Amino acid sequence: MTIKEVEEVLGIPRASIRFYEKERLIDPKRETNGYREYDEEDVATLKKVIIFRKLGLPVSEIEDVLDGSKPLADALSENTARLEEQLAELNGAIALTKMIRQNTEDIGSFDENYYWEEVGREEQKGSRFMDIARDIAQYQKAVFLDHFGLADSEGNLNSTVKGAIITVIGVCLAWGIVRWLVIERSLYSFLIGIAIPLITTAFLVIIGYPLHCLLKRNPKTAKHEKWIIWAVALFICLVVLDLATKNGW
Repeated sequence: MTIKEVEEVLGIPRASIRFYEKERLIDPKRETNGYREYDEEDVATLKKVIIFRKLGLPVSEIEDVLDGSKPLADALSENTARLEEQLAELNGAIALTKMIRQNTEDIGSFDENYYWEEVGREEQKGSRFMDIARDIAQYQKAVFLDHFGLADSEGNLNSTVKGAIITVIGVCLAWGIVRWLVIERSLYSFLIGIAIPLITTAFLVIIGYPLHCLLKRNPKTAKHEKWIIWAVALFICLVVLDLATKNGW
């Protein structure tokens, strides 16, 4: 079968099929003309993948299940626990959402102090709400991936985990080689060069979110937010490395 035929049979976009190929969940054969040929086994595997994804299993766990390194029962048990945790969070949010709707609130009449206390009361009674700490974690993840060019504009990984690791190693080695050639041809200089992208990324993660919130207040600076944050992080990194070198750390 061609990829177009697989699209029609499964009702999923070509991009999804390509993504699962990149994640090594399927491995279609290539014809002499270079086109992929999907057999019944590939289609059957894709159906399993789609079912498991709709159940909420992460792609990495699906890969482990398919290659036999993780029993399906274990993956489903862990997934059930995750879904129950999400459900507990949603129950609190659903209840309060219904209350706000019943009170026929709009943004003008919305009493944030009252509902702030209501959220606190519900949490004390055991109700759960969405974990807003995930916003920061997601932002920090996006900063790291974007810094190494590993994600698209929506934060989706451009390659497999293995490919991402190889890219990070390649970037670090490139920095090391450039510093070795330009600054000083020594092992120490090479290692410092390797450390630059890693340390810069660490500073990006640390200072990125506070600066993001600060720059968003000014529309003019917000347009250049990415470059401002990157420049600040690189400056801090170079200052730290310079101090470390001078003090013989």
